[in-house]
Amino acid sequence: MKATIVSFQETLRATGACGARIAALDWSATPLGALDAWPVSLRTAVLTMLRSPVAMALLWGEAGIMLYNDAQAGFASGGQRAGLVDHIGVPVREAWPQVAEFNTHVLSVVLAGGALSYHDRQLTLDRDGAPTPAWVNLDYSPVPDDEGCPAGVLCIVKDTTARKQSERQLRDSETRFRLMADAVPQITWITDAQGRAEFFNKHWFDYTGADSMPADPAALSQNYVHPDDAAATMATFAEAYRTGTSFETEHRIRSATGDYRWFLVRAEPYRDPRTGRLLRWFGASVDITDRKRAEEALTALNADLEHQVIARSRERGLVWQHSMDLLSVADTETGVFDAVNPAWQKALGWPLEEVVGRRFMDFVHPDDRRDTQAAVQDLRRGHAVLHFENRYRTRDGGWRWLSWVAVPEGGKLYCVTRDITAEKERQAELAAAQDALRQAQKMEAMGQLTGGVAHDFNNLLAPIVGSLDLLQRRGLGTVREQRLIAGAIQSAERAKTLVQRLLAFARRQPLQAVAVDIGELVAGMGDLVASTTGPAIKVEVVTADDLPAAECDPNQLEMALLNLAVNARDAMPGGGTLRIAASAEAVGAGHRAQLPPGSYVRLSVADNGMGMDEATLARAIEPFFSTKGVGKGTGLGLSMVHGLASQLGGALTIRSRLGLGTDVELWLPRSAAAPERASAVHLAARVPFPGGQVLLVDDEAAVRATTADMLLDLGYRVTEEGSGEAALARIERGEPFDLLITDHLMPGLTGAELARRVWRRHPEMLVLLVSGYAEHDDVGPELPRLTKPFRKQELATRLSQLAR
Repeated sequence: MKATIVSFQETLRATGACGARIAALDWSATPLGALDAWPVSLRTAVLTMLRSPVAMALLWGEAGIMLYNDAQAGFASGGQRAGLVDHIGVPVREAWPQVAEFNTHVLSVVLAGGALSYHDRQLTLDRDGAPTPAWVNLDYSPVPDDEGCPAGVLCIVKDTTARKQSERQLRDSETRFRLMADAVPQITWITDAQGRAEFFNKHWFDYTGADSMPADPAALSQNYVHPDDAAATMATFAEAYRTGTSFETEHRIRSATGDYRWFLVRAEPYRDPRTGRLLRWFGASVDITDRKRAEEALTALNADLEHQVIARSRERGLVWQHSMDLLSVADTETGVFDAVNPAWQKALGWPLEEVVGRRFMDFVHPDDRRDTQAAVQDLRRGHAVLHFENRYRTRDGGWRWLSWVAVPEGGKLYCVTRDITAEKERQAELAAAQDALRQAQKMEAMGQLTGGVAHDFNNLLAPIVGSLDLLQRRGLGTVREQRLIAGAIQSAERAKTLVQRLLAFARRQPLQAVAVDIGELVAGMGDLVASTTGPAIKVEVVTADDLPAAECDPNQLEMALLNLAVNARDAMPGGGTLRIAASAEAVGAGHRAQLPPGSYVRLSVADNGMGMDEATLARAIEPFFSTKGVGKGTGLGLSMVHGLASQLGGALTIRSRLGLGTDVELWLPRSAAAPERASAVHLAARVPFPGGQVLLVDDEAAVRATTADMLLDLGYRVTEEGSGEAALARIERGEPFDLLITDHLMPGLTGAELARRVWRRHPEMLVLLVSGYAEHDDVGPELPRLTKPFRKQELATRLSQLAR
């Protein structure tokens, strides 16, 4: 049977809306020429693209003539069918003029045989006539012509907008929680399921004077709870733990002065959403001393008042006149006040003559009328009402919460009423505090997630950066292959910088804090900042005399200063003045830095540029927030500096006014030690000799192999091990090594533990700890460190500085 020959044009029409559009266009007027004259390579690439369910675009020739499939058209138009094929046959720089420079770069690199990849790149798309932000992963690769030379660019597009928006919403909620948690005025706390303390806020330590958290519930009761209340508290908690229900009690807690005050303690159980297992308790403790005293007085007064009402004794008049509680007598049937005591006027502002003779329902809040009527019916049936609550209108139009004790007797209602507005407000604050505490765990989890992911990326980047660096240094491959290697190195370095900024935001970047002469550091950076900002900007450096040393990491601080200087430069497009100043400052209670009172070093970077409005200022330190536009910044600069300051125990403050400029202040803790001098460090350094024997330890085989190649290139002899235990066994067998290079986070022995065990036997051995994460638990300042990922020259430089 003879096969039916289908023309290229007919095949195009069968591939969807974009294929039909391509088939219908007159291509003779374009650089691609008539459709029936297209080369086989172009036809194949177009049909492959059109049949793919993945969003793809093809840019052909130096002009980048656009062809794309239905999936890409749907993404570009937000899923709407209208206008899906507006740009087919149009040069890409004409179709997207707002990113013409970017597409010129893409065509230049890929038509030269290179490849490009962008992750989570933000674009602004015109959807429904309005600019709409979107995030995408873009992968560009060359498409060869019939002779095998690059003739086109294939772009694969993946929409990551939903994920980016979810991440932003999570960060927003965490930021809001931190602000709320810092402002909570009550004692708030978190324990595990058994009641062992995991967190107390600063109000606990301020009140008790404690310098550490109680180890367990028994220690808490023994050391802080009044002896008369401890047993009942433990029994109440045990019952709540057994039933998994809310925990609530009242007990007295000892203050730093030795006095006891009453607290209302409430806690809510938090369960694993998947298994239902009780994980921890979120609680708050509110000072109710004043309420307890009032209740004691009210109990005594109620007993006395009942006796007085029955006996009609002379003493009733004295209590009536001087009681702080609101006392009243009303008619049971009509609800009209017969008499009220002076406390009514003090609490609600109504003169007594404006209350007597009026119905008590005239003062009740509209939302409380139904419940009040029900309570009145109980009184008319002869039942006493205890602790009934409603709101009463004040003379100035406000509302106060009242708690009633009413007894019917002889057609009259004898009432003792207490103003509980302040208590209601404290209860609302307690509820807000508990909600804020629940959000605290989520925010901490976000920081751990960000730091953990960044750590994993550093491990992934380490062999990539190291291997590419070795290939480039050895000059392997053709000129084109070396160009591809250079492009890959550039992308890897950008990824490395992004990971460092993520670690800074998560407050988990590796820091080596020492005493630093801030005046010397700032003065030394003056020329560098001036060269970065350009001749149109005047750079002024002002440091105070006798400036104390600050506790910080000098390398990270220099990077932070450069970030702030670049931001200031961008805020002054027409030129201006950039002023860098350093001074010693005393921080007290209520200071804008929100730091514990003490002495700090303030580092200020101020400009007289455009400034920020209130909305922009409120979001300035949010990760990935930027006003510079697509491709002009990651939005991590300020958040990185903020994370660095927080990790060092300091703070970041920003003062700005639109049109007047911005002042960014970096507050650093003052150091009691003398600043280190670079010359002293170099004199103490010992350079490991080439040809030495290195014991290399890393549980990641790819990282270990790449590092070993670098060391071999540097002239060392290398022995590799995949665990701290195996490396320690070699040393204990007496195998000679001049240098130990070890990863830190490994199963079993960590790098820090391995180093300390080695030093016990061989204190003279040189050790270098390699890590991509800020592990402060067991890494001391005595351990030299190198941050992943690193290149061969960075490793060589660090080894040349190595000394103990």
